[in-house]
Amino acid sequence: MKRLLIPAIAALFVSNAYSLGSVSGKVKQIRVDENGRTMIFFDKPLSGDPAACSDKENYGNALAVDASTDGGKAVLSMALAAKATGSTVTAYGYGKCGLYGGNVVESWNHGFLL
Repeated sequence: MKRLLIPAIAALFVSNAYSLGSVSGKVKQIRVDENGRTMIFFDKPLSGDPAACSDKENYGNALAVDASTDGGKAVLSMALAAKATGSTVTAYGYGKCGLYGGNVVESWNHGFLL
């Protein structure tokens, strides 16, 4: 019974990891507001299962970060470097919104500069 249960639990966690919005593309545009809220726009739309709260028509190719935090500053630095060099970024959403009125753009979870 244990042999069947462990793979089933592992599959549950793996499927949840990929049920969020994700993108692998070039940074097209970066918007930074005076309060530090930032949107990073990519050259292609989020795939997977982007957050239901996001405005997919207008922001379907963007993820949001709070650049007034240390983590947000790190993400913004990575996005600026990617934009300047034309490098590809692979990024994953958090599965929820909250930085832009709660219903505009999915929040950034983690990403990689390739």
